[in-house]
Amino acid sequence: MRNDEIEKIFVWIVKVGLLAVLILPLYISSGMLFPFITGKNFFFRIIVEIAFVFWVGLAALRREYLPKLTPLFKSATVFIVILFFADLFSPNSYRAFFSNFERMEGFLMLSHLYLYFIMLLSVFKTRKDWLIFFHTTLIVSFIVGFVGLLQLFGLRVSTQGGYRIDSTIGNPAYLASYLSFHVWILAILLRNYWQKIGLRIFYISALLFELLIIYFTATRGTTIALFLSALLLFGAAVFYWKRLFTPEANSYRKFAGALLVLLLILPIVFWQFRKSSWIPSNSTISRLASISLTDTTTQARFSIWKMSWRGFLERPILGWGQENYYLVFQKYFDPKLHSSEPWFDRSHNIVFDWLVHAGAIGFISFFSILGSAVWLTLRGLRRGSIVPWEGLLILLAFSTHLFENLFVFDNLNTYLLYFGFLAYAGFLDSSPARERRPYVAGNSRTPILFLLGFTALLAVLAIYFFNTKPMRTSGALVRGLMAYQRNLPMSELKAAFEKAISFQSVGITEVREQMGNTARDMLLNNRYNSEERAVFVDLTIQELKKEVAIPARDIKHMIFLASILARAGEVNPAYPAEAERILKEAIHLSPTKQILYFELAQLYLSQNMINESIELLRKTMLLDPTYQQAVVNLLAVGTLAGKTDIAKEASSYVRLEDMNEEMLQKAGVSYQRLGDLNAAKNVFAKLTEVSPKNPKYRATAAALLANAGEYDRAIAEAKVAAELDPEFASEAQIFIQQMEERKRLP
Repeated sequence: MRNDEIEKIFVWIVKVGLLAVLILPLYISSGMLFPFITGKNFFFRIIVEIAFVFWVGLAALRREYLPKLTPLFKSATVFIVILFFADLFSPNSYRAFFSNFERMEGFLMLSHLYLYFIMLLSVFKTRKDWLIFFHTTLIVSFIVGFVGLLQLFGLRVSTQGGYRIDSTIGNPAYLASYLSFHVWILAILLRNYWQKIGLRIFYISALLFELLIIYFTATRGTTIALFLSALLLFGAAVFYWKRLFTPEANSYRKFAGALLVLLLILPIVFWQFRKSSWIPSNSTISRLASISLTDTTTQARFSIWKMSWRGFLERPILGWGQENYYLVFQKYFDPKLHSSEPWFDRSHNIVFDWLVHAGAIGFISFFSILGSAVWLTLRGLRRGSIVPWEGLLILLAFSTHLFENLFVFDNLNTYLLYFGFLAYAGFLDSSPARERRPYVAGNSRTPILFLLGFTALLAVLAIYFFNTKPMRTSGALVRGLMAYQRNLPMSELKAAFEKAISFQSVGITEVREQMGNTARDMLLNNRYNSEERAVFVDLTIQELKKEVAIPARDIKHMIFLASILARAGEVNPAYPAEAERILKEAIHLSPTKQILYFELAQLYLSQNMINESIELLRKTMLLDPTYQQAVVNLLAVGTLAGKTDIAKEASSYVRLEDMNEEMLQKAGVSYQRLGDLNAAKNVFAKLTEVSPKNPKYRATAAALLANAGEYDRAIAEAKVAAELDPEFASEAQIFIQQMEERKRLP
């Protein structure tokens, strides 16, 4: 076969591979853990590794397939080198390199994105190539959007379980960010094919469809990002019209100006009507109207960013490595985050994420890639090699994505398009193709075949160790979880988990975590007999001990292990003492994490160590007295122990409006035991608001109101209780008669 024929085949394979990864957002790996994440990432790596083999062959054939040493390529290369060392010298380098099933990032993902990026730079050399790239990802995004519509109409269930659609992406925020790139792709295509009426109608319709789906994700960050970018777009169109458009298009300038004015007025009008009665009836608009610097989500973000800054200051040069944010989170945990999710593994801000991941050096190198792309685009605009309108749209795509990532973080779906846009900016700035060079080494193919064979061997090893084994691990883990859910024999359950462990691959941490969850649940519901439980619990304890033995321990795993040990006294009497030791070590690592104190206090209660438990619960409450769960726990234990002073201290921090039904119940019972019937009356009054159809709350509230001399209200509550539960009718009637008699007494 001639060299030119080999070249064509290799080029075709690489291009097909690079286009194939754009289809991955549609893939859901139902047989693996985290089905919206794992399968996409595994196949992305496999495809890139295969394509890379043939790209190496191309580069060996002709040097022109090597990427040009542009600032964009140099900055990306410097970044990946710095990231390698940041991950290598991180506290938990294994996690930094290989990540976990939930995220599938780490150096393994970023290095494959780098290969994907340089292959795009090297092989997609014509506008036709990029048109195919854009239309491929557009078609995929339409299908993704259509699946979202099915969710909207109730024909497909959202994984979030709410009104926000997530389609095949699995997360509304990720879906919105993914689709926002396509808004700018469509804008570019619309500008290039404006003169063709059929294509113009198609692209406008597609653009409106993408925006509609973004709207139904109810993602505030993307909505604001697109809005701000639209302001910049129409502002630039109005003030730089002559530079951006041909004279024939002057008739549209007034229309652009009108849209700009409308966009400026829209947020003012929206803000004025945000409290209108129709807003709460629309879940999506209601969520957008809830944007505030004081809402719980925003305040949680601010707390996370403060913690991230403290983490950065501790390791400012190369940071903590990827996927090691858990160390910052547990060390600098803000007790006020009790109402947020318990385990953050990201700063939820691109600036703080990279400061923590790779320190100041990694942060600068990461943003230098974007800076290089922006610089190349601006240079192309100055030189005239980039059409002004297209250059503006590329810059707006980058600005939209950057603003989105001030509140969320990237994933494979968005990374593919982000690096795609970076490569496209590099393509637009590139000089015209030079005369083709002769094939390397003339007619001798031996060096090329050797290089190709060596690269293929590396790819096979990578596919096996970094993809195939973890995929089998994930599959075995899912089988184990399904065996437990279906109450299959212990032999099948244990065999599935042991199979997952046997691979000893990326994902072993998830295997141990899921074993921990299963063992804890098993100890609570007694689904299997004592001997079977003992076998599985012992296996789980062995594995979790390996997880907590690493130097950079995760307190989440320590809690898993300690909670199992604390509940498994029947398996081994020495386990509770071991649980105490582990929890004390965890508190040393994360002295402000309330859940650790709760777990240890519960252990002390089970051992009748009341004073020790109260001491811990009081310390927990004082970490953040607004945390009502901590307040109620101390109130309940103090009351049961007869510690009136402790109960009264806890009572001083009670805020009924911040309690859920379970906490209110516990507080109400505690006040009754304490003899504070007035406080109990207020609690049960609140309970009737929280759960108005509960007759027991109504009956108790009636009795407490009667004790306080509020007879009319007591009668009203008794009547409602009788209506809700006829069994209360006769008792309620007697009660009402008694209240009427008391009212007549002088």
